[in-house]
Amino acid sequence: EPIFGGPLTNESEHAWTKLIPMGKGFVHINNESELDPVPGLDTSLPHQRAMVAVFHQLHCLYITRQSYFAARAGNLDDLRPEHLSHCWDYLRQTIMCAGDTTLEWLGPPPRDVGSTGWGYQHQCKDYAAIYGWAEKNRLTDTKKIH
Repeated sequence: EPIFGGPLTNESEHAWTKLIPMGKGFVHINNESELDPVPGLDTSLPHQRAMVAVFHQLHCLYITRQSYFAARAGNLDDLRPEHLSHCWDYLRQTIMCAGDTTLEWLGPPPRDVGSTGWGYQHQCKDYAAIYGWAEKNRLTDTKKIH
């Protein structure tokens, strides 16, 4: 949707904020089953706190967007290089992990140098279901993207 790629406006900020459920994607999970050991997981506790990755990914994309517009406006003090470096690598890993193999056809020359990516059917997860689950299991009532 164009609003997500357009300039910073009240409408675009509202659209980005609506992508993130209440609680910012941080959730509370009961330890009711045996979980494989992963970083940050303490299976001796009755409850766990976690962040749903898709909302971390959207946060990183949003921070990159905000930083782009801050840099264009000359507001270099608004940039957080360490956070941006983390986000770029995290998004790189996410894209490589998801590995969308949809074929995006090239037009005839001279339009054969790339693809817009629009108009292709992709295999998607049910974002509304993920959003609803995260909001139902939220850790806090915070409602923002950053």
